[in-house]
Amino acid sequence: MLPVGQDIQFNVTSLDVIHSFWAYQLGVKSDANPQVNNIAYTKTLHAGKVTVRCAELCGLWHGAMFDYGRVVSVAAFQSWAHATEARMAKITKLLPPYSTVYSPNEIKGLARFYYDAGLPGAGGGYYGPQYYPNEP
Repeated sequence: MLPVGQDIQFNVTSLDVIHSFWAYQLGVKSDANPQVNNIAYTKTLHAGKVTVRCAELCGLWHGAMFDYGRVVSVAAFQSWAHATEARMAKITKLLPPYSTVYSPNEIKGLARFYYDAGLPGAGGGYYGPQYYPNEP
């Protein structure tokens, strides 16, 4: 959800492998690298639907890595932001101080909370270093 007529800054990172954040209706694309903060800017010019895809062949589930967003009026955005802040308050208080990158293992139960909140990502789990293949 984004407000219309506003300059937008995306801080783009990854928790696992290299991805690429691509919101093509907004004309923005940025690589998402673990432990790196790539910054991308855009300005929302009109209300409407936005598709976000991964534009980097990142693994088995690459083809399923897309989602939809919307550009809405500033008032609708503020209403959505306040409602989301209230709904997520339980987990927000557990987050570490703001950082441009996070380790998914920093916060115990984060993946489970997101899954229960209807934001499943990788099915509520995280495929960490213990599952990475060994280099030859």
